[in-house]
Amino acid sequence: MKCPNCQSENADTAKFCKKCGTALSKKSINHEEMINSMGNTKSGDNTTKIIIIALAIIAVVLAGAFAYMFMSGDSGANDSTSNTAPAAKNTTKVNDNQEKTASSEKTAQPTKTSMSILGGSFSTGSADADKTYAQIYVGKENAGTDVIVQIYYSRDGNSLNNGNMVPATVHNDGYLYITSADAYLYYPDHATINLYDSSSNLMDTQSVSLSPRSGTQTF
Repeated sequence: MKCPNCQSENADTAKFCKKCGTALSKKSINHEEMINSMGNTKSGDNTTKIIIIALAIIAVVLAGAFAYMFMSGDSGANDSTSNTAPAAKNTTKVNDNQEKTASSEKTAQPTKTSMSILGGSFSTGSADADKTYAQIYVGKENAGTDVIVQIYYSRDGNSLNNGNMVPATVHNDGYLYITSADAYLYYPDHATINLYDSSSNLMDTQSVSLSPRSGTQTF
């Protein structure tokens, strides 16, 4: 140990300084040891401070990470909401298209497939050999409609023609004008009218009794 008076080195078991004779106490502390001890204490304090600072930094980093995750979660939710919006708009468009289609179907008018013989007249010349003319009224609402007309003429129960099927179009006045294909040797006393649509579907038929003479006869 060192002498507290002259700082001379002495054995740890010496009771007096070998240089100046100062009494040495076992409780005397080596100055260097005190310095080292103080240094060790300071080192320990510094280590503790470093650990505390490191923990504080870690805590700050973790807090920042949690805050970022929380904000990202909110952003994701917003993104999800914004992504859902176009889908809703597309659905609206689909519904609009469906409504437009349904409206078009309601607006579209079905093709008229029925027509009735409402009246008309038959005309013949002054001779038996003159052709017979038929005017058949089906209504002005059917103007421009394509149909097929078949008329059988007969006299005393005997056929005067073969009943050809004649394509015709309803005139603006609602009439069909049909001329017999041939002249007959006798005036017809009966006519049977068959009215077909353009697909040869029978729509109406009418039987007309005639006087076997020339001129115009209405029915």
